[in-house]
Amino acid sequence: MKILRYIVLAVFCVIWVVGLSPTILPWLWKERIVEDGYQYGDLYKLSTLSEFRDPRTQCTGYTPPARPQLGKKVHLYVIGDSFSEEGRVTMKDFAVDQYLRVRWDEFLHIKLDTSAQNILLIETVERHFREKFASKMTILVPDSTTFIAKAGPGKFVHRLDEAFKGTHTADRLDGFLFQNDLALRVKEWKSDFNHRIFGREASGVTLVNDDRDAVYYLDTDTPKTTSSFTPFRNTELDSMITNLNASAGFADSLGFDNVVLSIIPNKVSVLSPDYGQYNQLIERVYNHPKLSIPYIDVLADFRRMGQSSYLKGDSHWTCEGQTVWLNKVNALINRLLAGPNA
Repeated sequence: MKILRYIVLAVFCVIWVVGLSPTILPWLWKERIVEDGYQYGDLYKLSTLSEFRDPRTQCTGYTPPARPQLGKKVHLYVIGDSFSEEGRVTMKDFAVDQYLRVRWDEFLHIKLDTSAQNILLIETVERHFREKFASKMTILVPDSTTFIAKAGPGKFVHRLDEAFKGTHTADRLDGFLFQNDLALRVKEWKSDFNHRIFGREASGVTLVNDDRDAVYYLDTDTPKTTSSFTPFRNTELDSMITNLNASAGFADSLGFDNVVLSIIPNKVSVLSPDYGQYNQLIERVYNHPKLSIPYIDVLADFRRMGQSSYLKGDSHWTCEGQTVWLNKVNALINRLLAGPNA
């Protein structure tokens, strides 16, 4: 019994340490020791409704088109969010000689190779465009060499406070203990019961189209700038375009030959644009008379594809949707490389 008590104590100490540490759980996810909770989709993780259990698959087999023979190398830099993250999109998806992606919460210290054609792709999901361009981008930093820097960790006392913050600890414990198949099945029973009997679902998702589709709640039921149905004035649009053009101009001054914009539609903007009064953010940005850079528009394509454009249990696109986007990105890059008279 004494040995058993020590074993139980040791197990609870390990659980306690994982709950407090902000680094141990991400390492366990990376090493695939425990699941990260997204193995069936981010919307499934939020709702745990069995209908939206959608096993994660890796998109493979895409071959980019051949590029024009320029006699010089092509370097592609991407500023992006989760749609272009590693594991979804990689260098092999583009006909380029060098590829580097930086997240929106990082800093790209950069020294460009002027002998190459340097292209910057700015990628953001629709829900975050208004936030991103409420001011000019500060991600690009001219330097004597190229490297990615993360935001500073902050003061020790603040990090200590974050480590012991109840909500963060609870999230880490949930990720460590309750994202396995057995725990998820139990969660499904509860979520399915609440939905079918009481018509309730988790606050993180919104069910649309007679409950056939799940979308992220930030895209629907919020007065914040993330919603596809939150109106905004033309003055705000003008300001965003000014900041976008200024950001592109700064990139030009660093030596980029081309800057390209891509706004990925919110899932609800594709599958249920009549959920409310759609604010037409993407169309209004792309059609703005003062927009000075080329763009990638997949909204109409995705609407034609319907449910096959987005994963059932996730807010991200299917492999078919990703292929449409990649084809359009590569086609635009090839047009830019071929020159204005091509």
